[in-house]
Amino acid sequence: MLESKESDYRTMALFFFVSLVVVLLYLLAYQFGIVIFLEDFSGGLLHPTLILNAFLMLTAVYGVLVLKEKFQGKDFGLVTGKLPTAIIVGLITWVTIQIIEGFASYIYTGSIEFDSKWSTDSLGLIGLLIGMLFGTALYEEVGYRGFLLVQFRMKIEDITTNRALQISLSLIASQTLFTLLHVPWKVLNQGWTTAALFDLLFSVFMNGIIYGLLYLRTENLFFVMFVHVFGNAPTSLFNSYLGASNILIMLAIIWAAIWPTLQRWEKEDAKINLLFPEQIEV
Repeated sequence: MLESKESDYRTMALFFFVSLVVVLLYLLAYQFGIVIFLEDFSGGLLHPTLILNAFLMLTAVYGVLVLKEKFQGKDFGLVTGKLPTAIIVGLITWVTIQIIEGFASYIYTGSIEFDSKWSTDSLGLIGLLIGMLFGTALYEEVGYRGFLLVQFRMKIEDITTNRALQISLSLIASQTLFTLLHVPWKVLNQGWTTAALFDLLFSVFMNGIIYGLLYLRTENLFFVMFVHVFGNAPTSLFNSYLGASNILIMLAIIWAAIWPTLQRWEKEDAKINLLFPEQIEV
């Protein structure tokens, strides 16, 4: 069972409001070319997603949850004892995807075709990977699975004892907010089109549901982060013929099925904050 210090609805609303303000300010900076300038200046290593989510972590997570509400890392899923298992499983997953993609490349073409992007835009690919790992996946998993999903479930537990209903309602509530946070960016790029709304509903929302279910099943937020990273930035070594995301989903389902066996590797008592100190003086 996931454990966390319980917050109130005001804190949950403040977290989302601060996040939304940061996103809007980021989009303004993007429109003025500031974000692109930083990306170009770094040769692609400073990816836009890293810039945005670093500010989101600093303001919404650190500012609201840690400084204001005195949350510790374990309260939103950052339990260091669970990190080794996530790293091992994450590496096995990535290697397995590469082996399957390489084999598929050989079957389809008679040779193993390496992705040319690694020779033409290697810094950009590395920047994307860093941005997803320490930016998007970190903030979104901490905020919308580690924090809001768990908080909504704690609130709903006071209303109903039906476990399926608790999970369903908490997933819908938390991932609706997750989807709403993406609206400004989608509207800026696509406008209020049917395609944009479809993308929001069936891409962003459903991905949030999948990540939420994975977290509830594994209780390992680091593992969900790795799945999120590989889903957004596959970093395939070979030209893809099967689709790295399709392989990832299959492997994630397998891992989720056998996760109770893997949990014995985790140190449940090592609830030490990975990013934040145990006590914070303001």
